[in-house]
Amino acid sequence: MSGQVDLDRYARTDLEVRRGTKWRRYGATAIAAWVADMDYPIADEVRGAVADLLGADDLGYPDPALDRAVRDAFAARARARYGMAVEADEVVLVSDVVQAIYLGLLAFTEPGDGVVFLTPAYPPFASAVAETGRRAVRCPLVRGDDRYEVDLDSLGSLVRAGGCAMLLLCNPHNPTGRSFTRDELEAIAAVALDAGLVVVSDEIHADLTLAGATHVAFASLGPEVAARTVTLSSASKAFNVAGLRCAVAAFGSEALRERFERFPAHARGSVSVVGMVAALAAWEQAGTWLEAVRAHLAANRELVSAFAERYVPATYRPPEATYLAWLDLGAYGLGDDPTAWLRANARVALSPGPDFGVEGRGFARLNFATPRPVLEEMLERLGAALGGRGPSTR
Repeated sequence: MSGQVDLDRYARTDLEVRRGTKWRRYGATAIAAWVADMDYPIADEVRGAVADLLGADDLGYPDPALDRAVRDAFAARARARYGMAVEADEVVLVSDVVQAIYLGLLAFTEPGDGVVFLTPAYPPFASAVAETGRRAVRCPLVRGDDRYEVDLDSLGSLVRAGGCAMLLLCNPHNPTGRSFTRDELEAIAAVALDAGLVVVSDEIHADLTLAGATHVAFASLGPEVAARTVTLSSASKAFNVAGLRCAVAAFGSEALRERFERFPAHARGSVSVVGMVAALAAWEQAGTWLEAVRAHLAANRELVSAFAERYVPATYRPPEATYLAWLDLGAYGLGDDPTAWLRANARVALSPGPDFGVEGRGFARLNFATPRPVLEEMLERLGAALGGRGPSTR
């Protein structure tokens, strides 16, 4: 049973020999805590579904009925878990969320249009905007007493002044881990509706909303909002199958879907039968496994919070969702990107803050989706290195 899976099964030495980029890039020279993969055993249901394909040598082209089954499964899940009024006919399969972001920019904006997003931001937001010839309009989040918050006045002003045609939203937010409240999202929606923006909402971390927070799907805010919203999702983050390349774009209106599908299906790429079968098994069968993972992540979050309370007490805001901790290390004098120093002195590899924009200078993003002993060793190494250096504000 997935509920009984040993999420602490893998030792660091087991992980270091993996072929994925997370552990391959630095090998045994540093504990990998950077790219957003989890180090847990995958759900038995997903493993079994993929094993059945391999056992039957069934790796051919997927049938349209399988495509429909995946779209049906996502639509049913989105309705049941998040109150989205979405039907399978308004869902399109894509290879991954980033691909859909690029296609959305090309479908719903013109070269030179402004595209607004909250910063610091998932790096492909900025790169997709730049590479498609659109203009990035950055709206920095504000560090509140307990969490990062949206500066709604600034958002409205930026949209009005920036010639914006689209809002790229990341909810739950990467890298801060915010799970935006209904009130916040309704205020954002008011700005979008007033300006006539299309909203592309990346909700890939929704299933990893942790205890104490509730995910509110942007498209669930009402018919008028849904009609302007494209929701992007995948089983890849929550069920740790990113390498299988299967994601969905759910459209709140037929008009949006038709604009998106002006790109021929073959130009949009195709999804493998393995990715589709894995997503179907994850969404329909692996709920017990997911709850065990969320509980493990919540406990790991407490370990990271205890570490942060000692080493970055004034600036740390625990994530409400995701398995990502956003660490402000500016007080240690390590420059705009502290991660090179951390790899050399703590032998831990974190994601560089500047990758998330200028607001990430002095920051690093830590991935805590790993077995507890690995996380404990990681935090011990970081603590020893930072404690030996000592921040000026400590």
